Amino acid sequence: MGKSFNDKNNLSRVKIIVSVLVVLGLAVAFFLGTRESEITLENNSLEIGGLYGITIQTDSIEEVTLREEIPTVRNKINALSMFSLKKGTFRMDEFERARLFLHSANGPYIQITTDEEIIFINYKNSEKTRTIYNEIKD
Repeated sequence: MGKSFNDKNNLSRVKIIVSVLVVLGLAVAFFLGTRESEITLENNSLEIGGLYGITIQTDSIEEVTLREEIPTVRNKINALSMFSLKKGTFRMDEFERARLFLHSANGPYIQITTDEEIIFINYKNSEKTRTIYNEIKD
């Protein structure tokens, strides 16, 4: 009888440890996912940092535009979507696949068209979005 009590005790400890690890993992993922995407321009590349971040060679960029609206987002392919935050690859009305780094549901939005994909970026602060657009455009 003493042995079964210890087995139950050990099983309870394992369940608690696993639960704590899962909660910590989710907290870290939430923290990393909700951070603003940092944009870095250097060495002929544009790097979008953070969760789902990418590096784009500047010679593959065909067009950079500033849009007040974007096509409707249909569903996630490989992405994080919470409220107005959308990061990752999505299906949109006009595009089968587009990579989004959206921190606000309101414009403006930077659209980067490369020879391989469409990317949309925006920030909660519309002035920051415009500033980043001007840096990329130049």
